[in-house]
Amino acid sequence: MPVATTRTLNVRITEAQYDEVEELVARGDYTSKGELVRELLREKFDDFSSYLHEKAERDRDRHIPLGEYGRSRGLE
Repeated sequence: MPVATTRTLNVRITEAQYDEVEELVARGDYTSKGELVRELLREKFDDFSSYLHEKAERDRDRHIPLGEYGRSRGLE
């Protein structure tokens, strides 16, 4: 399995948000601030993937197959 390439991300958050992040790490809920941010990103991406899947299911009847669309445009 190939090793994932990583990049560094810098963000600005409020002092209160930073204090909350530090509290979560200090309590042992996360091993580091970076772990917390990665977990939040994974959750957000998973939620977005679920949203796209549900939207595709809802919109299925409004779409025509690609081949049919191409034929309707004379693109056979």
